[in-house]
Amino acid sequence: MKITRNRYQQGSIRKVPRAKGFAWEYRYYVTSDGKRKLKMQTFSGKLCATEADVRRAVGARVPGLNDGTKYSPSVAVTFGALLDRYIAEELPPRKSTRDSYTSIIKNHLRPRWESMVLSDIRPALIHSWFQSMKLQPISKGHVRSLMRRLFELATLWEYFPIEHRNPVELVKIKGVTKRTKEPVVITYEQFRAVVPQLPAHVNMVAVVSACLGLRVSETLGLRWSNLDLERHTVSIRTSAYRGAIEDTKTQSSNADLPLDPRLETLLEKWRSESDAEFEWVFANPATGMPYYSPSLQQKWIRPAGESIGVKGLGFHSLRHSYRSWLDAVGTTPGVTKDLMRHSTIGQSFKYGRAMSEDKRLANTKVVKALLGGPQKKKRRK
Repeated sequence: MKITRNRYQQGSIRKVPRAKGFAWEYRYYVTSDGKRKLKMQTFSGKLCATEADVRRAVGARVPGLNDGTKYSPSVAVTFGALLDRYIAEELPPRKSTRDSYTSIIKNHLRPRWESMVLSDIRPALIHSWFQSMKLQPISKGHVRSLMRRLFELATLWEYFPIEHRNPVELVKIKGVTKRTKEPVVITYEQFRAVVPQLPAHVNMVAVVSACLGLRVSETLGLRWSNLDLERHTVSIRTSAYRGAIEDTKTQSSNADLPLDPRLETLLEKWRSESDAEFEWVFANPATGMPYYSPSLQQKWIRPAGESIGVKGLGFHSLRHSYRSWLDAVGTTPGVTKDLMRHSTIGQSFKYGRAMSEDKRLANTKVVKALLGGPQKKKRRK
């Protein structure tokens, strides 16, 4: 009787000459369809000067090559190798989140921890590092959250024993929940002073964002098919961020909102005056896809705000202002929660969902205060 034994492999490394310098070849086996196949990965000699550098680079992969084996010696996995696996397997798909995490990894985590073995990264080192960082507490909090997640994955991937405590859990950051800047909130009069300074497409983006309290990515993610002129509603289903079309930020953000006749009239006029017919309400004529909000904000919104003495005005200021305007017209907490499409107590209020007519009345008061004038349309029965 033949006994098949699972063998633990570390992989083999050899140095090979190249036209300019040298490279390293890392060879290992994978099992596919019951057969062991030899694989190889090449590392530049400029990036990995020694064999030890290559071992550190591939350290995070070794346990995965040995799934199913009983013998699993400890592997000296570096933080850089952990980052590489995280980016390949766990980086969030949402573009805005992915961009934020990628920036944290590039600017903070890799420069400090790249070459360190995970087991050598102690709480005291992490604590000292955070104290030396010249970032606002809330930014430090974002770095800490990602770093904590990385160590959780290191335990899941068995780079640490299960009983090993996450070193980041012992590190606390003071003031992480406190705002360092108050959100910019403007009045009705200031809004009406800003929008005439904007070109037509930016003007309409601002008007829709302000009248519905949308995130700018949600405004830019509107399709004409999202408008229901029979029911006088608009469906918030997608967001557009720097060329990426994605789902809304949260499940609660995915909702139907009342479309006031005044705003409906402006949108119909906007559609009739558009040069071309696209599926997107705010399509760039040059591409047929939604505009990029950062360029619109920097080129138009910021300067318009500064012209009336409001520094730091942005598209998200309109969402903060909408929240304030709802309070000003006496909106109940439950209606505010639903119009803002918040999901947690901390975000809004802990009341049940409001009736649609209550939401429509509250929204109508805000839109009337912003746009003025009588309703030009009666609701269809």
